[in-house]
Amino acid sequence: MRKYILERLLYTVILLFLVSILIFTLVRLLPGDPISAAAMANTDLADKRIMADLRARFGLDRPVHIQYLIWLKDFIQGEWGKSIGSGEPVMTMFLDRLPVTIELFLGATFWAFLIGFPVGIIGAIRRNTKLDAFLTTTSIIGVSIPAFWEAIVFIYVFAVILPIFPPSGYVPFLESPWENMLSVIMPTFIMGTGSAGLLARYVRSSFLEVFSQDFIRTARAKGAREPRVIGKHAFKPAMLPVTTVIGLSWGYLVSGAFIVEFMFAIPGLGRMGVDAVFARDFPVLQVILVIVALNVILVNLLVDLVYGFLDPRVRVHK
Repeated sequence: MRKYILERLLYTVILLFLVSILIFTLVRLLPGDPISAAAMANTDLADKRIMADLRARFGLDRPVHIQYLIWLKDFIQGEWGKSIGSGEPVMTMFLDRLPVTIELFLGATFWAFLIGFPVGIIGAIRRNTKLDAFLTTTSIIGVSIPAFWEAIVFIYVFAVILPIFPPSGYVPFLESPWENMLSVIMPTFIMGTGSAGLLARYVRSSFLEVFSQDFIRTARAKGAREPRVIGKHAFKPAMLPVTTVIGLSWGYLVSGAFIVEFMFAIPGLGRMGVDAVFARDFPVLQVILVIVALNVILVNLLVDLVYGFLDPRVRVHK
């Protein structure tokens, strides 16, 4: 097990290094100049001499490979630079918005598991029935609907026609727990439905495969009740392929955060990343993308380790 963990950790470090190079390169390929964009937003920066000083200050006058090495060293040391547009430290901006995004992720994960697992298990138990067909169709719809379109529909229905929830904005939990809950229910539900649909499909397929095994038929023949068959005999074997899907669904949540936070005007990391794209704010955008990639890669590392724990065969080397 120790060798398996070390191999996965080494693979993760190499992958993070390659992803950082890719992100740094792609950010530089965005059309437009960040200094010119900042000068358009602030006329005090429009002087050519000031713009040249800004390029030198942010290291944009150096070769790209030198810029990358300096940025990588500073990033590892926690020196994430300053925003080109506002001059605010990127670390401060990140820490201010991180709790908002964490709350959205926890809420979206709650909806994904609350919907995905029961729908998948019920579909497997009631295979080829009208209920199974309805749940399967609903799962496909949940995966297929774009998050931005779902957000528009929800805002129109539940904030305009039926003014139950606020159409946009965010209220911190410490300021008002009730208003905080109202402000995050729609965004978290929209983020979670796509992952819930994906999770339900794989849970159903995995449980159907396990239900066809001999040890399940033996347990039922001995008179074991269905909840015991599912919980004690079928659940752990069925979780093997589902574990991988949980990692994929987490990446779906990350991408959905950018759209949902922008649509609902929520001041999280996703909204900060979208604003950085429009402003061509390289330091902010690089940090956001690297943190997102780090988050997804670490979650998939955890999934690999859990998979190795659940199924010792993946740790065996020929």
